[in-house]
Amino acid sequence: MIALVTACTSGGSPHQSPTTDSVRIVTEEPPPVGSVEHPRPVECVESVNQPGVTTVPTTSPIAKPPSPSSTSASASASASPSGSPPAPSSAKDDVTVGPLTWPGLRALTDGDQKSFGYHDSDGWHYKVAVDLRSGASVTVTIGAEQRAKAGLEYGRAFDSTPTPAVTFNACPARPTVFVGSFFVAGDGRACVPVDVRADGAASRRVVISFFSGPCPAA
Repeated sequence: MIALVTACTSGGSPHQSPTTDSVRIVTEEPPPVGSVEHPRPVECVESVNQPGVTTVPTTSPIAKPPSPSSTSASASASASPSGSPPAPSSAKDDVTVGPLTWPGLRALTDGDQKSFGYHDSDGWHYKVAVDLRSGASVTVTIGAEQRAKAGLEYGRAFDSTPTPAVTFNACPARPTVFVGSFFVAGDGRACVPVDVRADGAASRRVVISFFSGPCPAA
């Protein structure tokens, strides 16, 4: 008995490798750190100066202290890299979303810009600390509407360059103060939407006014 074995092809040379058309390997680069898909991680770093509160400092030029003419006590405290305890969440100028507080942030709605930040060729840098409850992990993302103009300048390991998204990871057993800034390009005036997601919960949006007067609610 003779067995006849045939092979079917879709055309072309019978010697063509079967992987040429049937198998495609696609490799994709992972999203860069600091992108919306991969927020910049800013971790707890134990402070040697104040064991009661941990401070994560910045190394960028935004560490420049605010003008002595500032009249906002909470804004001045947030600008200090000394590791002072978080301001009470009931302070009228604080903005609190879940376990995260920006001390004195509402004071930037109007007034003298130079009292809260400084200007360079890129735009304005406004020093605002992040106070985070112990053990919390919070991701902050600039809304898509203003990502071309605004950014977050936190993260010593990344030289605190502006980025659209940051994940703050507090120390497990104590509050953590992250020192850094908001960046707003051009004249430094804008209503900036910010999405805050705490510990995997649903995202909450707040709109922050940087010397633009009252902004529309989120």
